[in-house]
Amino acid sequence: MDRRLPRDEDGLAPDRRLTMAVGTGDGAPGRRSDRLAAGEPGVVERRVFVLATPRTVWATLHDPAATSMLFPEVRLGPASPSWPAAATTRSARAQVGLLRDEARVESLEARPDSRFRLRVTASGFDSEWSWRLEPVSGGTRVIHAATFEPFDRWTGILVRLGRASLASRVETHLRLLKEQAEVAQRAIDQSR
Repeated sequence: MDRRLPRDEDGLAPDRRLTMAVGTGDGAPGRRSDRLAAGEPGVVERRVFVLATPRTVWATLHDPAATSMLFPEVRLGPASPSWPAAATTRSARAQVGLLRDEARVESLEARPDSRFRLRVTASGFDSEWSWRLEPVSGGTRVIHAATFEPFDRWTGILVRLGRASLASRVETHLRLLKEQAEVAQRAIDQSR
Protein backbone atom coordinates (compact mmCIF):
# COMPACT_ATOMS: atom_id res chain seq x y z
CA MET A 1 0.00 0.00 0.00
CA ASP A 2 1.43 3.38 -0.98
CA ARG A 3 0.77 6.45 1.06
CA ARG A 4 1.15 9.95 -0.28
CA LEU A 5 3.07 12.20 2.09
CA PRO A 6 4.28 15.76 1.68
CA ARG A 7 7.89 15.84 0.58
CA ASP A 8 10.08 18.67 1.73
CA GLU A 9 13.37 17.13 2.76
CA ASP A 10 15.39 20.32 2.54
CA GLY A 11 12.70 22.69 3.85
CA LEU A 12 12.87 24.85 0.72
CA ALA A 13 9.55 24.02 -0.91
CA PRO A 14 6.74 23.79 1.66
CA ASP A 15 4.31 25.58 -0.64
CA ARG A 16 4.85 23.38 -3.72
CA ARG A 17 2.85 20.45 -2.32
CA LEU A 18 5.27 17.90 -3.73
CA THR A 19 4.52 14.31 -2.86
CA MET A 20 6.43 11.08 -2.82
CA ALA A 21 5.28 7.49 -2.58
CA VAL A 22 6.22 5.63 0.55
CA GLY A 23 6.12 1.91 -0.19
CA THR A 24 6.20 -1.11 2.04
CA GLY A 25 9.52 -2.32 0.60
CA ASP A 26 12.96 -1.34 1.80
CA GLY A 27 14.23 -0.39 -1.65
CA ALA A 28 16.40 2.65 -2.20
CA PRO A 29 15.27 5.32 -4.68
CA GLY A 30 15.87 4.24 -8.24
CA ARG A 31 15.97 0.54 -7.44
CA ARG A 32 13.46 -1.97 -8.72
CA SER A 33 10.50 -2.08 -6.37
CA ASP A 34 10.21 -4.93 -3.90
CA ARG A 35 7.91 -7.44 -5.63
CA LEU A 36 7.14 -8.98 -2.28
CA ALA A 37 5.36 -5.92 -0.93
CA ALA A 38 2.11 -6.76 0.81
CA GLY A 39 -0.94 -6.25 -1.34
CA GLU A 40 0.84 -6.86 -4.66
CA PRO A 41 -0.97 -9.32 -6.94
CA GLY A 42 0.49 -12.82 -6.82
CA VAL A 43 2.21 -12.32 -3.45
CA VAL A 44 1.44 -14.80 -0.68
CA GLU A 45 2.37 -13.63 2.81
CA ARG A 46 2.03 -15.51 6.09
CA ARG A 47 3.13 -14.73 9.64
CA VAL A 48 3.99 -16.89 12.60
CA PHE A 49 5.26 -16.37 16.14
CA VAL A 50 8.37 -18.40 16.92
CA LEU A 51 9.42 -18.98 20.51
CA ALA A 52 13.09 -18.28 19.72
CA THR A 53 15.35 -15.27 19.33
CA PRO A 54 15.83 -13.71 15.88
CA ARG A 55 19.45 -14.94 15.98
CA THR A 56 18.29 -18.54 16.46
CA VAL A 57 15.67 -18.22 13.71
CA TRP A 58 18.30 -16.76 11.35
CA ALA A 59 20.75 -19.57 12.17
CA THR A 60 18.03 -22.17 11.58
CA LEU A 61 17.07 -20.61 8.25
CA HIS A 62 20.68 -20.90 7.07
CA ASP A 63 21.63 -24.20 8.73
CA PRO A 64 23.11 -26.44 5.98
CA ALA A 65 21.83 -29.55 7.78
CA ALA A 66 18.22 -28.27 7.64
CA THR A 67 18.26 -26.96 4.06
CA SER A 68 16.65 -30.00 2.42
CA MET A 69 13.89 -30.06 5.04
CA LEU A 70 13.18 -26.30 5.02
CA PHE A 71 13.24 -26.05 1.21
CA PRO A 72 11.80 -29.34 -0.07
CA GLU A 73 11.04 -27.89 -3.52
CA VAL A 74 14.62 -26.69 -4.09
CA ARG A 75 17.63 -28.98 -3.74
CA LEU A 76 20.41 -26.47 -3.21
CA GLY A 77 23.89 -27.10 -4.52
CA PRO A 78 27.02 -26.39 -2.48
CA ALA A 79 27.23 -22.94 -0.93
CA SER A 80 30.12 -20.59 -1.43
CA PRO A 81 31.78 -19.29 1.74
CA SER A 82 30.03 -15.94 1.29
CA TRP A 83 26.49 -17.41 1.21
CA PRO A 84 23.96 -15.93 2.21
CA ALA A 85 25.53 -12.52 1.51
CA ALA A 86 23.57 -10.45 -0.98
CA ALA A 87 24.41 -11.07 -4.66
CA THR A 88 25.83 -14.55 -4.06
CA THR A 89 24.36 -17.42 -6.07
CA ARG A 90 23.96 -21.17 -5.80
CA SER A 91 22.91 -23.82 -8.24
CA ALA A 92 19.80 -25.81 -7.44
CA ARG A 93 17.37 -28.40 -8.73
CA ALA A 94 13.77 -27.15 -8.53
CA GLN A 95 10.94 -29.63 -7.92
CA VAL A 96 7.67 -27.71 -7.91
CA GLY A 97 4.57 -29.78 -8.57
CA LEU A 98 5.40 -32.01 -11.54
CA LEU A 99 7.99 -29.53 -12.81
CA ARG A 100 11.65 -30.56 -12.54
CA ASP A 101 14.19 -27.97 -13.65
CA GLU A 102 17.73 -26.75 -13.04
CA ALA A 103 17.67 -23.40 -11.26
CA ARG A 104 19.86 -20.62 -9.97
CA VAL A 105 19.29 -19.23 -6.48
CA GLU A 106 20.44 -15.68 -5.81
CA SER A 107 20.55 -13.98 -2.44
CA LEU A 108 18.98 -10.55 -2.96
CA GLU A 109 19.21 -9.25 0.59
CA ALA A 110 20.78 -10.65 3.74
CA ARG A 111 20.54 -8.69 6.97
CA PRO A 112 21.49 -11.05 9.79
CA ASP A 113 18.81 -11.53 12.45
CA SER A 114 16.48 -9.26 10.47
CA ARG A 115 15.70 -9.98 6.81
CA PHE A 116 16.56 -12.42 4.02
CA ARG A 117 15.38 -12.38 0.40
CA LEU A 118 16.23 -14.70 -2.43
CA ARG A 119 15.25 -15.34 -6.03
CA VAL A 120 14.96 -18.76 -7.63
CA THR A 121 15.19 -18.61 -11.43
CA ALA A 122 14.76 -21.58 -13.75
CA SER A 123 14.06 -21.88 -17.46
CA GLY A 124 10.32 -21.99 -16.80
CA PHE A 125 9.73 -19.73 -13.80
CA ASP A 126 10.92 -16.97 -11.51
CA SER A 127 10.16 -16.99 -7.79
CA GLU A 128 11.09 -14.67 -4.93
CA TRP A 129 10.96 -15.51 -1.25
CA SER A 130 11.51 -13.24 1.74
CA TRP A 131 11.65 -13.65 5.49
CA ARG A 132 11.42 -10.72 7.90
CA LEU A 133 12.37 -11.43 11.50
CA GLU A 134 10.86 -9.03 14.02
CA PRO A 135 11.81 -9.35 17.69
CA VAL A 136 8.73 -9.39 19.91
CA SER A 137 8.29 -10.13 23.58
CA GLY A 138 9.44 -13.68 24.20
CA GLY A 139 10.33 -14.57 20.63
CA THR A 140 10.28 -13.57 16.98
CA ARG A 141 7.54 -12.74 14.52
CA VAL A 142 8.48 -14.26 11.16
CA ILE A 143 6.81 -12.80 8.09
CA HIS A 144 7.36 -14.97 5.03
CA ALA A 145 6.28 -13.81 1.58
CA ALA A 146 6.68 -15.44 -1.82
CA THR A 147 5.85 -15.05 -5.49
CA PHE A 148 5.86 -17.61 -8.26
CA GLU A 149 5.68 -16.51 -11.90
CA PRO A 150 5.68 -19.18 -14.61
CA PHE A 151 7.13 -18.00 -17.93
CA ASP A 152 4.77 -20.09 -20.03
CA ARG A 153 1.51 -21.96 -19.87
CA TRP A 154 3.07 -25.44 -19.66
CA THR A 155 5.10 -24.53 -16.60
CA GLY A 156 1.94 -23.31 -14.89
CA ILE A 157 0.13 -26.52 -15.77
CA LEU A 158 2.95 -28.75 -14.45
CA VAL A 159 3.08 -26.80 -11.20
CA ARG A 160 -0.72 -26.92 -10.69
CA LEU A 161 -0.82 -30.67 -11.38
CA GLY A 162 1.35 -31.13 -8.31
CA ARG A 163 -1.59 -29.89 -6.22
CA ALA A 164 0.56 -27.74 -3.91
CA SER A 165 -0.35 -24.08 -4.04
CA LEU A 166 2.08 -21.26 -3.34
CA ALA A 167 0.17 -20.55 -0.12
CA SER A 168 0.59 -24.14 1.11
CA ARG A 169 4.33 -24.03 0.30
CA VAL A 170 4.73 -20.77 2.27
CA GLU A 171 2.81 -22.25 5.21
CA THR A 172 4.97 -25.38 5.10
CA HIS A 173 8.16 -23.29 5.11
CA LEU A 174 6.94 -21.37 8.15
CA ARG A 175 5.80 -24.46 10.04
CA LEU A 176 9.12 -26.24 9.51
CA LEU A 177 11.15 -23.13 10.35
CA LYS A 178 9.13 -22.63 13.55
CA GLU A 179 9.58 -26.27 14.63
CA GLN A 180 13.33 -26.31 13.98
CA ALA A 181 14.02 -22.89 15.51
CA GLU A 182 12.10 -23.70 18.69
CA VAL A 183 13.98 -27.00 19.09
CA ALA A 184 17.28 -25.15 18.60
CA GLN A 185 16.28 -22.45 21.12
CA ARG A 186 15.34 -25.06 23.75
CA ALA A 187 18.75 -26.71 23.27
CA ILE A 188 20.47 -23.33 23.71
CA ASP A 189 18.42 -22.52 26.82
CA GLN A 190 19.13 -25.94 28.39
CA SER A 191 22.87 -25.62 27.81
CA ARG A 192 23.03 -22.43 29.87
